[in-house]
Amino acid sequence: MKECLVCAKCFNDSSSYCSEDGNPLKRTFDGEVLLDGRYQLRRRLGQGGMGVVYKARHLFLKTTHAIKVILPDLVGNDSEFLTRFRQEAMAAAAIRHHNIIAVTDYGVINNTMPFLVMEYIQGKSLHDVLLKEGKLPPGRALEIMEPIAAGVSAAHRRGIVHRDLKPLNIMIEDDLPVEEAVKLLDFGLAKIKSGELLGSFVAAKTTGLMGSPFYMAPEQWSEDEPEKYADIYSLGIILYQMLAGDVPFKGPSIPSIMKKHLLESPPHFSELGATVPPEVEEVVMHTLEKEPSRRPSTVNDFINELRSAVNASGVTQKALQDHMSSLLATLTRAPDDRLAGTISSDFDIDVSAPLPGADSLIEERRRREQEASFRQSETEEQQRLRHEAENTARLEAEARRRQQEEEDARQRVEAEAQRLREQEEAARLAAEAEARRRTEEEEAESRQRAELAAQVRARKAEADRLKAEARRQQEAEQQRQREEAEQRRRAEEEEKLHELEEEAARRRVAEEAERERAAQEASLRAEAEARLRAEEEARLLVEAQAERERAEAQARRQQLEADERQLAETQITRLEAETLRPPSMEAGHR
Repeated sequence: MKECLVCAKCFNDSSSYCSEDGNPLKRTFDGEVLLDGRYQLRRRLGQGGMGVVYKARHLFLKTTHAIKVILPDLVGNDSEFLTRFRQEAMAAAAIRHHNIIAVTDYGVINNTMPFLVMEYIQGKSLHDVLLKEGKLPPGRALEIMEPIAAGVSAAHRRGIVHRDLKPLNIMIEDDLPVEEAVKLLDFGLAKIKSGELLGSFVAAKTTGLMGSPFYMAPEQWSEDEPEKYADIYSLGIILYQMLAGDVPFKGPSIPSIMKKHLLESPPHFSELGATVPPEVEEVVMHTLEKEPSRRPSTVNDFINELRSAVNASGVTQKALQDHMSSLLATLTRAPDDRLAGTISSDFDIDVSAPLPGADSLIEERRRREQEASFRQSETEEQQRLRHEAENTARLEAEARRRQQEEEDARQRVEAEAQRLREQEEAARLAAEAEARRRTEEEEAESRQRAELAAQVRARKAEADRLKAEARRQQEAEQQRQREEAEQRRRAEEEEKLHELEEEAARRRVAEEAERERAAQEASLRAEAEARLRAEEEARLLVEAQAERERAEAQARRQQLEADERQLAETQITRLEAETLRPPSMEAGHR
């Protein structure tokens, strides 16, 4: 999705320039302007610590909503971020109070981008109101604080502590009475204390700095878990800002602001140039006590104290105004017996008695001195009465102005009531038209349902017929399979019987062959034995013949050896004889 850099309108990714002013578009997140197939984003309203808020319209109901979206880059890897966002939806939806913003839906886009659907408020924040109007009179501050306290009290009754109350989280809807127009926003930092409220839901354990430093109670700066007294303290800071035009504790850094919240007392209103009745200032200081137990015990106690203080200061001013009016009437009215009686009682002079005689100089001098004293006293009284009359006239003008404002407000209320009546009439007519349309749609839907039911019945009958046919075919197939199985069984039995008969025949043939083989073997054994006996006899004859031949060979060998010995001996003898012959005989012989 893309946004216009100037008018903040939303466009699909296919657009590059704003269709209204032609300015370039900036990519916001992956996705189209239609969230969850129902909510069409129109324009970005603002961005806070937990996400971006868009003005959106329901595609089917044609209703306008404010949708808070957590962008993926805001979620990051913080698993508690999604939990706190879900906590905001559950906490705000659980309170159900007309001074708490109504939460109507919740969802997650692509499992990465959760969104919260709220009622759309056409108005301005208390922050904007204070920037425009500056310091507010106590009565006006009480008028705004009462619905704020009602919403916070409703949250406390459900065990929910807001922990981030500030003017930016308080909206005032246009064209509505203040008690209905005030709405509390952003329960994303709320702490769920009641286990029964949300069943098994366990609130996220938030860490770090939670809340806005200018409005945080002293206990919120420590590790202690804030209770309802923290919200009461924040309400006191908001009330102080409405009456004085600024917060009580400011500084160049968060640590300096923290130090003032923890250690310093709030400045008196007179130090900031604000005129606040002492009774109202006492209530504010009571709310801003450092120790939680010393503050009002409940939001209702706080608002009751504030209402009593404002009413008490209003009674004092009214008594002064009545006294000034009486003095003004006395001054402007001609002297009568009551004025004469007053003067005579004040100065001890009987103005109804005749003047003393001129013959007594002492009496005349005393009378003149008394007259001079009377005239001087009368002049001072007239000046005092004139000053009081001027103040009374100013107060009466202020009263007339307020009366005129009240009359204007009454006329606005009557005009708004007339507008609401017209809207109700238009809504009634629209509701009747819608009812007729729904009736027609229901009738058409009824006809469609009847036609669909008839089609369903026909299809069911066809399905039943097909099922019956399938069952018959299945039964026939099963019967065929059983018959085939029986045939196979019989064929197998016959085959087995044939095999048994063949096996028996083979065994008989084998036995006959075995008998023949045994007979043949016996005959062969007999023949072999005879042959062996013959062979043995032949062998014995051969051995005997061989023995005779060996004996003869031995004899011949012995004879040869003897002949050879004899020959050798002969030769030796001859050699010996030749050796012994004389040489001369040998030479002559040669």
